[in-house]
Formats: sequence, C-alpha cells, structure tokens
Amino acid sequence: MFEALGTRIMVGVISLSMLLFSSFKGNDPQLGTINHYSSSSTLYLSGELLSAFDNDFDTVFASSATIPVYFTLKIKSGNRNVVNRQFKHLVKFNPATGIYELRKDGKPDVFRSSSMQQIVKEISQYSFSVPYQSSWGLISVSVQAEMPIVRFEELNKEVDLMVLWKYKKPSAKIQIDLRKAQ
Repeated sequence: MFEALGTRIMVGVISLSMLLFSSFKGNDPQLGTINHYSSSSTLYLSGELLSAFDNDFDTVFASSATIPVYFTLKIKSGNRNVVNRQFKHLVKFNPATGIYELRKDGKPDVFRSSSMQQIVKEISQYSFSVPYQSSWGLISVSVQAEMPIVRFEELNKEVDLMVLWKYKKPSAKIQIDLRKAQ
C-alpha cells in the first residue's frame, strides 16, 4: 500500500518537474457571457471560464499544492464603484486517496471527485449573489479571472501560474439596468 502511495507521489513530482522545466502548451482562457437575473434586492450573476484548463493543468492539479483561481467582480454605477469583490476557488489533490477537493468562496460545501474533468468543469463555473439598490440604475458589471504565484514544496520552487494562461487575464462585461429588474 505504501509503495503504491509512494509511486503516485513520485510520478506527480516527476510530471510536475517536467512541466515546469520544459516547454508547455499553455491555454487561451476566455470568460463566457455573464448570465444574470435579480430578485427585488439581490442580483445573481454566473458564468464560465472557457479553455482555461485544457493543457498542462492535469499535472498542476495533480500536485499536492493548493491551486487557487480568483474571480474579481466589479460593479460600477456611473463613475462610482459600488461593488469590488474577489472570490476564490481552491483545488487540492490528495495523492493518498486520488481525490480532488474544490472549495468555492461563499459555498459551504466541498466538491470532491476523482475525475479531473469534473474538477475542471466545477472550477470553471462561478456564481455570485450581490445585494443591490435600484437607485444604482444602469450598472456596468465586469468579471475577471486570474491565478497567483504558487509554491510547489516538492520542487522547492514558486511558479506564476499565469504563465499557463500566457499571462492573459480573461474578462467579461455586461450592462444591466436595475430599474427594469423590479
């Protein structure tokens, strides 16, 4: 049992080392259209990060490092910023169990899966609920995704994960008239 665990960890470290010290394909991430609906006092926004994890991330996610993805939400009413929040999704792989765990800001549940495809699907989706005032009127909503520098302890190395997105910060924008939302 310990031999299998050791082999899994070693294969992960070797794969990650090869990725970080050799060429990689990178990704061309985009944020899809921002979906929205509202109640009398809450604005609900959702969307999806597209083509962000197609290449190279199987190795990155399989490391034992916690991999964050940040979504920044900005809402402007005229020239005034009324909302500026950052939400994060955190993925961590447990090589002993072969299970990925995903935690999303604002969500009490932890999503667990042994499937990297399911983790990619879940980490790519965002949803926010924001209390609003109809006096904000016509608002501009923008969402931007990015990743930070992460330390990989197995390699004793820090890596700017944005290199895997070719340093592109995907973003999407929409205008919403809150006076019509009621």
